Amino acid sequence: MAITNTTIAGLAGSERKVEVRVNAIREASNELVQSGLTASSEEVSALANGGPRKVSLDYRKPLNADAFNVSNDNINTEGDVGYMEAGSYSAMRLDLNYGWATTDLTQIVTQYGRNQDLYEGIAGYQNAVSKGLLASALKGVKTKLATNTNITKAVATDFDMQAVFDLCATAEEWSSLFRIMIVSHGRYAKLQGQQKNGFVPASQTQTKFDEYQGFVLLKSNTVVTDNDLIIARTGALAYGEGTAQQAFEVERRQNAAGGGGADILHSRFSRVIHPQGMDFKGAIPTTSAQVKSVLEAAASWEKVAPDAQFGFRFLQFNKV
Repeated sequence: MAITNTTIAGLAGSERKVEVRVNAIREASNELVQSGLTASSEEVSALANGGPRKVSLDYRKPLNADAFNVSNDNINTEGDVGYMEAGSYSAMRLDLNYGWATTDLTQIVTQYGRNQDLYEGIAGYQNAVSKGLLASALKGVKTKLATNTNITKAVATDFDMQAVFDLCATAEEWSSLFRIMIVSHGRYAKLQGQQKNGFVPASQTQTKFDEYQGFVLLKSNTVVTDNDLIIARTGALAYGEGTAQQAFEVERRQNAAGGGGADILHSRFSRVIHPQGMDFKGAIPTTSAQVKSVLEAAASWEKVAPDAQFGFRFLQFNKV
C-alpha cells in the first residue's frame, strides 16, 4: 500500500491553500483579538502591510470640559472658542518569518500529518508569537510607568478584587471599559475554584473565555506571576496583521538528508502590536534577540495619553 502525503508539499496542497487555511484558523483562535483587547484602524493596517517600519500615528487629545460659555442677551458679546488638538505617537511594524524542515524519511517512518495538523500548528505558532510580543511590550511599558500611581499600584494584601476596582477607577469615565484581566496560570487555577464567588466558565459565558466578576480572563506566565496581574480596557492594544507578498513558500531540496529528500516550509508575516497611548522611542530591531530586548526596555516607551485614557493598569499583591 502506497503511503501518500508524506511531505510538506503533499500535506499542504498548495502554498495559497496553506495561506487561506492558516489565516482562517489564526483569526478564529487569536485570543488577543477575540477577547476584545485589540483595536485597529486604517493607519495601523497600512503600517502592518508595508512602507516604513516606524511611522507616526495621530490621536485626538481630550477636550477641556471646564471651558464653556454662558449665554446672555447681549448681541455684541462674543463667546470664547477653543481648539481641537491632536498629538502623535510612533509605532513600529515587525516583519517576521520562520521555516520548518522535514525529511521524507521521517515522514514515511512516523506517518504523521493530517492537513489540519499543519494548518493549526502554524496558526497556533503565529498567535503565540503575537502573545510573546505583547508580553515583551507590556514588560517595557510596566517598567516605564512603575512610579505612576494611577497606572501601577502595589497593595499589602493577597488577591483582592477591591484593589482591582480601585485601580480601574483611576480611568474615571473610561473605567467601565476595563473588561480584560491578564493572570498567571496559577492565579487562574485559584479563581477557577471560586465558581460560587464570581468565576464563570466559558461554557456559560457563551464565548471562548472564562470570566471572573465581569472580567474576561487571559492567561500568561510570561508577563505576570501568581502575585500580580494586568487589567486592560477593550481596544487597549493597537493591532495589525500584514500579509507578505509570498506568505508561504515550499522549498524542495531533493539532495538533502543524504539524497533522501526534504522540504522546507517558509512562513512570512508582519505584526503591529502597540499599547495605545504609548510612543515607541526604540530602534527597529533586526534580530529576534533584539526584538525582545528593545520591547522590554523602559527607554523604548514614553506615555503620551492622559492617565485616565491609558488602557492598561498593573497591580502587584504583596501579602504581609
